Amino acid sequence: MFTAAVTITFFDQLTKRLAVWGFPGDGDHITVIPGFFDLRLVYNEGAAWGMLSGQRWILIAVSAMMLVFIVWNRKELAKGGRFQSIMTGLLMGGIAGNLTDRVLTGKVIDFFDFHWENVYYYPVFNIADSAICVGIFCLLFTQLFGKRKNT
Repeated sequence: MFTAAVTITFFDQLTKRLAVWGFPGDGDHITVIPGFFDLRLVYNEGAAWGMLSGQRWILIAVSAMMLVFIVWNRKELAKGGRFQSIMTGLLMGGIAGNLTDRVLTGKVIDFFDFHWENVYYYPVFNIADSAICVGIFCLLFTQLFGKRKNT
């Protein structure tokens, strides 16, 4: 669990530093797959989809509380086995990665930009965001549909 968390946090921070180094200005981009995927530097001062934009200290407090909650309840969250332990680690690493950005700069660095031509744009995101989404989805899925032990 902690190995997964540290690994996600490390690669999240590494790729964000590479994005900042490679793109000197907010909004700069490189087209990877025309009409579908770009690498685009975006600074997000809010949470997902820019919610609570400019509320740095609230977002830091909520992130820190969630991280403490997960660490405190890690045995319960991961009692389903190795898979749930790794998914809990993804969640912890994702929160820690974005929390690090908020503490250091007041905004989260995003750079994955998926879109469909000029019609639909998915919000730009990063490795930490991906880890949080995968971790939450898998933990919820296993809680809702996993095999139950009869006690």
